[in-house]
Amino acid sequence: MTHGFGTPSVAIATTPTVISTFFSHILASRKRKSQSKQSLKSGGPGGGPENQLSYEEGLKVVRRFLEFASHHGVEEVQSFTAMWVPTPHWVRRETVVIPDINLRAAENILSKHLSTYGPDGDNGGGLKLIGGDQWWRVRGRTLEGEWIEMQKDYIKRKATSTRQSSGQSTTEGGAQTTTGHGTDHWKYLPKRSGTAGSGSIKDNSEKEVLEERVILYIHGGAFFFSSLETHRYQVQRHARKAGARAFSPAYRLAPQYPFPCGLLDSLASYLYLIDPPPGATHDPILPTNIIMMGDSAGAGMVISLLILIREMGLPMPAGASLVSPWVDLTHSMPSIGGWDGGDFIPSSGFHYKPSCAWPPLTGDGVTVTMPDGSEKHFDEQIQMYCPNNLLTHPLVSPVNQGSLGGLCPLLIMGGGGELLRDEIMYIAHKTASPTTYPPGSLTLSQYPDQAGLVDKYQPTKVHLQIYEGCCHVVPTLSWTRSSKYMYRAAANFNIWAFTAAQKAVKRKLHHERSHHSLKHTSRQNSTAPSSTSVPPSGTTSATGSRTGSTIDLTQPIIGSTAASAANREDIDFGDLESEASSDSDDSDSTSTHDEGAEGDKGPIKGIVTVSGSEPLFSTSNIVSERISTHGKIRDFEPVEEIPALNPNLKEEIGQIHGGGAIQKWLNKRKEWDLKYSKDLKKWKEIKEKDRKLSEKNGFLTRNLFNEKPPLCSLAGIYDLDLAKKIGQSVDGGPSGKQSGFVGMWMKMGTKADKENAGGNNLIEIKSNVEEQIRKESISTSIDGSNQYKQSLFDEPITIPEHEVLQNESK
Repeated sequence: MTHGFGTPSVAIATTPTVISTFFSHILASRKRKSQSKQSLKSGGPGGGPENQLSYEEGLKVVRRFLEFASHHGVEEVQSFTAMWVPTPHWVRRETVVIPDINLRAAENILSKHLSTYGPDGDNGGGLKLIGGDQWWRVRGRTLEGEWIEMQKDYIKRKATSTRQSSGQSTTEGGAQTTTGHGTDHWKYLPKRSGTAGSGSIKDNSEKEVLEERVILYIHGGAFFFSSLETHRYQVQRHARKAGARAFSPAYRLAPQYPFPCGLLDSLASYLYLIDPPPGATHDPILPTNIIMMGDSAGAGMVISLLILIREMGLPMPAGASLVSPWVDLTHSMPSIGGWDGGDFIPSSGFHYKPSCAWPPLTGDGVTVTMPDGSEKHFDEQIQMYCPNNLLTHPLVSPVNQGSLGGLCPLLIMGGGGELLRDEIMYIAHKTASPTTYPPGSLTLSQYPDQAGLVDKYQPTKVHLQIYEGCCHVVPTLSWTRSSKYMYRAAANFNIWAFTAAQKAVKRKLHHERSHHSLKHTSRQNSTAPSSTSVPPSGTTSATGSRTGSTIDLTQPIIGSTAASAANREDIDFGDLESEASSDSDDSDSTSTHDEGAEGDKGPIKGIVTVSGSEPLFSTSNIVSERISTHGKIRDFEPVEEIPALNPNLKEEIGQIHGGGAIQKWLNKRKEWDLKYSKDLKKWKEIKEKDRKLSEKNGFLTRNLFNEKPPLCSLAGIYDLDLAKKIGQSVDGGPSGKQSGFVGMWMKMGTKADKENAGGNNLIEIKSNVEEQIRKESISTSIDGSNQYKQSLFDEPITIPEHEVLQNESK
């Protein structure tokens, strides 16, 4: 018998776990402490993260929560993780709707790219693989996103903003580019640098943030649960430490909205940042001022988004930080089927009580060769993100991409105890060495279009960090020691990437000016597009001055010279002048040569800290490190000693195998089908009847006659009432009901944010910021005078109704 799904029932289910873990931890603490000391003395990692009581309790609570949730329907899990969580007084949250113009643009771009996959990709047959060109555009609600930043940073940014008013002339045109498809994407490049001049904001390296910094964060949750509510405390911490503001989209979740729905929403969000329509709350943001971030499924989707950006000739962001990316939905790597005692993810996969949303009818299956050589057809949908026949799709499982080269620099972090560790290590090395880790022959037979990509791109620069003994997405346990170091590593990489990208832009613009080589060509006078980048009419430099530029923003902007410059403590624009005569090392920003950064080895190995420097741009394309619980950095073992990189695995990677993890999933599924046979039978009969009507009448929108929406998709439903019931948990948005459980979880991980809030309430924060800028303006002349800029100081404080300022009365 299952109980209701809410804060009280979750508390009842998890409290015994907390108590039992406490006593077991105390009883074993002396032995663990002794072993940890011995390890440290001998130069080892000092023991695992489970030595910390809060880590062990957190890990087991999440594990117990997932086990408890499995006895409920998927919709209940989705609704619970979408419940409203109050925003603390030190965080500013602004919800916006992604405009239709960005959605339509994203749909057209994604449709064109999806058409290229598969055996018939040359003829646009890739859309048939996913079931058509229209069903994935169907949505039950508008696409929303939210801006997140520290209140004090928002006030400083607005108070010192140099944003141009609507009455002033603006700069036309961005870097005009075309792709091999002959599509002109100039309009996706920003016309100016956006909101610049945030001189009072400092990042965690104590350096002033002189330009716009934006983190585009795609949240995780296995593609089917979690929300902006559950992830806000992580996002706000990443933003604070990088001196940035973050934007997170509430993308559509599976199984109601399977692949490629979430990818489409992520792309639309990126286009919204760099090319907002008139009237948007922000100016266009330079792609080089954007860092992409994600965890788990969200991190995997970021990689697919970067592939899409690369292939469609869109502007590339400065970099990407990825936490435990899920990149192989076929579960083909050894670790996924191994011991799961160090992780909260169940090795048997996710299973839930049958309901209106899950499981779908059987179909869209795939035939697999079993260990004994026999063949078996897997017809029951394994992953909620897509049907079985799409599990090997290179945008679903990026391990099957022909090449992951040509991307912006990446920081990839994972846990040494998590089940996904093999695919995390593999994807990092594949990205840094595309030709060494090409797809297997079976993958290329399924997707022959990938063969031409294998040696097409230069290696991507990758910094890989594996945190010893840690579970999946360690920042979920935000209060733990290992999580603290992972946040620091992300902040360090993000600050470095922001700085290096800014220096690269300045250097390239300076190079153009110093040689007077720019040919001013207005957008109106441009001729037919070519296959290379075309000089724009002008752009705005990182400092806001107007000048022309031939910078190709579709390529990774950070080269070795800019990377080296960002690693130097004291560097200014003048130091780059001697290098401006040659652009060779930055023209190919994925070059393996270290010409401009000779002798620059980045930070010295020691303890993970925020210095704003990175060791990425050396003679190697990958820096692989293991991080102990105490933050100690050590080099990885040789490649030949890493099981995930065994050459014998080549033909197995990215393909479904009959044994291992899939067999565990099948065994658990059989158990659940038997346990909830009555519910399974009830919903199967309802769905079979509905599917027949759908296929006859054009599915949900009544006009998808030539389409084949996945059996799990909302678009494939006929009955409107049934569709409303199935979609309520993902289309209804956060309920008015507060999630006490998630709220408590967030409070445990936001102590550091609160300490850096700048005041006990919003009024105090504003007063303190105003006083700080007044003092700075007295000693620093602004615009030729000693008067500070009038900005937010004269504006009334507006507190959204949904925000609860718990400390306002203090």
